[in-house]
Formats: sequence, C-alpha cells, structure tokens
Amino acid sequence: MSTNTNNETMQTVTRRVDAAVIGSGFAGLSAAYEAAKLGKRVSLIDKMPNPGGNSVMNAGQIAAVGSPNQEKAGIKDSVELMKKDMLDAGVSLNHPNLLEKMISQSWDTVNWTMTEFGIQYRDRLTQMGGHSVPRTLSTLNHSGRDIIDPMLSKIQYMRNNEENGQDEVVGIKVSHNGVTQDVMCDNGVIIASGGFSADIPFRKIQVPTFGEKVMSTNQPGATAEVIKESLKISALPVQLSHIQLGPWTSPDENGFGLAPYSLLITLCNHTDGIIIDHDTSKRFVNELGNRYERSMAILKMGHPVVCMTDSEGAKHSLEKDLIKLEPTLKAHNSIDEVAEEYGMDPIVLQETIDKYNASVARGKDEDFGKLLREDAAPLVKFPFYSVRLWPKVHHCMGGLHINSDAQVMHVDGYPIKGLFAAGEVTGGVHGGDRLGSCATLDCIAFGRIAGKNVATFNKKHEGDLHNVAT
Repeated sequence: MSTNTNNETMQTVTRRVDAAVIGSGFAGLSAAYEAAKLGKRVSLIDKMPNPGGNSVMNAGQIAAVGSPNQEKAGIKDSVELMKKDMLDAGVSLNHPNLLEKMISQSWDTVNWTMTEFGIQYRDRLTQMGGHSVPRTLSTLNHSGRDIIDPMLSKIQYMRNNEENGQDEVVGIKVSHNGVTQDVMCDNGVIIASGGFSADIPFRKIQVPTFGEKVMSTNQPGATAEVIKESLKISALPVQLSHIQLGPWTSPDENGFGLAPYSLLITLCNHTDGIIIDHDTSKRFVNELGNRYERSMAILKMGHPVVCMTDSEGAKHSLEKDLIKLEPTLKAHNSIDEVAEEYGMDPIVLQETIDKYNASVARGKDEDFGKLLREDAAPLVKFPFYSVRLWPKVHHCMGGLHINSDAQVMHVDGYPIKGLFAAGEVTGGVHGGDRLGSCATLDCIAFGRIAGKNVATFNKKHEGDLHNVAT
C-alpha cells in the first residue's frame, strides 16, 4: 500500500494501536505474534494481496546448532563452528553481535516454531553449501508455507488486536483504495518488509550489472520503498550493494521456479549430484561451495550449465512426481542420452562420472574439495535426472542497520526511538554472502526479538507521522 498524494480524493482515518508491523513473512509474523502474546494491539500491514511475501516461496529450511537431529546422527557442531562458516561465506563482513545473537538462539528458535505453531520437521538433516556439517532442518513438505500458514492461523485466532519528538517514529501513514490511515503507535513500528531483489532500478544503483537482463527468484513485492522512506528519517543503511545470486535456478523457467524448490536437496544443493559444463563434459566447481563461489563459477562459464543426479539420489528429494517438472527436468536412461541432450562428449562425460564415483568410494573429493557424507552413493542407477542452471538475484544481504535488540540505528549512531526491524530488510547478519537456510533463522530470531522489545517499549509517542510507504 503506497502513499497516495491526491488529497482531493483521499479520505483520512486515524487509529491508535500499540505497534504496527510492516510485512507478513517469517519476520513480520514472528514479531506480530510475540507482541500480541504480550497483550499488545498490533496492526499487521502488507502491500501485497496475499500474506507471506517471499517466505511462502522458501524451501522450508532452517539452520540450527545443537538440534536433537544432530545429536541422534552423532554430528558434532557448535555456535563457534557455524559462526566460522558464516564469516567465511560473508568474508568477515558480518556484524559479530548480530551473528552471535542469532546463532546462539538457533535451536531455541526452531523449537519455538514447533511448540508455538506445531511445525514438523523431517528427521534427516540437509548438508547445505558452505556449512561444515549437516545442520539444516526441513519441513515435511519443504515449503515455507509449512511455517507461514500455521503462524497466520494462530495470529488470526488470537485477534484481540486490530490489524514526536525529533528522531522518533510515532506511527505510519498507509494508503489503500482511496483511504489514508494514520496508524498511531504507542510503542513503535517494526519494519519486516523484506529485501529489494525485484526492484530493478534500486538494485541496479547498488550493483550496475544486476539490471533488466538478470532475473530474480523473488515475488514482485520485493521492492525498496520502505528502505528508502527509512533513509529519509536518517536510518543508517549497511552493505546495500551485497546482493546474492542463487546458483541453483534454471533459465528455462521464470522466477524461483520448480526445479530448485522441488529438487533442492539433490540436484540443486548437489549433496547427491554433480555440476557439469556441457562444453567440456567435466565438473568445474565444488557443488557444496557457498552460493557466491558457485554463482561466480557458473557465470565464468558464460552459459548455463547442467546439474545431475541418479535415481538413488533423487530419492532424497521431495516425494513428488518428478515428471511434473518437465520440461525443466530431464530424465535419461543412459549416458549417451545425457550427452545427446546437452551436446556433451559421452566418453568424457562417462570419465567424469567414473572419477566422481571413485572420489565417493574414497570419501574424499581431491578435485574440488566437495564434502562427501558418509552415506554418499556413486552415480550409477538410471534413470539420471538433470536440470540446466543459471544464477538469478535471490537475496539482499544489506539493508537497515540494527543493533542486537532489533532497533534501527540512526546515521549518528544511536537507536531511532520506536523503530525496530527484522529479516531481509536489515543488513549485517550475513556479510558478503548468505549461507542457505540461515535467512529463515535470521527472520524468525530477530522477528521475535523485535516483537518482544516493541511490546516493552512503553513510551507514549506524540508528534508528526513519518510517512512510510509500503
């Protein structure tokens, strides 16, 4: 809902709540729930016709240290190890205070989704690229809706709610269908409006090469209006030019698509598969490297590449009919069929697969250093499955600067009174590049922090509204 400046046709309504939350994804719903649970009147606002934002397109995966799943599997993990993994991926540009707070609360965050909303996760942990050990839990359907829908249901059931001085936020101005609402907030405003991957003009300013020709995985509402309005009231931006490409997307479909969603574990995270350059018929990258490494390696090829697994590896994917993914997903009954489909040399391709299978047998990938699980299997059982890959803009690591209490910071270094933020709209947690399954953790952990803190921020605000367009 964007601000409408046509005062002649605009009706203005004023209402008062304790807190307003902008955005209804993982971060926004977590914040709204925690504030409402503490008895606050919360107005939950989203510009899109359906709630959930990018979170409904999420693969339902969340990283956590110290889960019972890790204990059962005998996986040794620690806050320090996950912190090291994220710092390595983020080239040490991550803000340590935010990183420490999020990771130390990772299992508590997952457990909260289970106890408060009844979210169920699979027993088998996923080995995501850039993570030293398997620590990613996946919902039963590998879908963000597994989390969003129960959250929405419980928040709607709770419905005891309604939807200054200088350097204070006293409320927001929301316009929709000819009506402007001045939502006055006694406690504060939480920004959880997400990133700007779909905002081509804004992201092109940050990274000029990410223009019109670079596709995005995000829903069309992933734009920068709220960030820009926050900058007008002297909110401090951080690392806006750090924009992530998803290396597991297919050029043969629009947006996020079905291929990375339905085959995220096997083909596109490559735990049980390999990536091949069709020009050479050889591997060229660590399939479990972080997203930046894989994206840059693919872009360096100058053309889409091919990832593949066999029928055994496909069993670790979603329990869905793989045929539904045609024509993005290809099935092959022989090496010759794979080679013919992509113009590869069948002899070299067979040598590449044999060499990879030998690495699996040894338990060590001497070519690219891919981490091979103890249960890794060779690629031998037909049919093989394949998908073409080409990176798309996926996540914005930069955004508004917050402190560890989720307060938005002023350009002069102090918290803006009454203004909080959580999720992808913020920056600093992931540094230069984000590891898979850490965004869900980021959104829910800091959403909860923002919701609790806005609820205890008890000052009554007076003054002019800051116009936050959504």
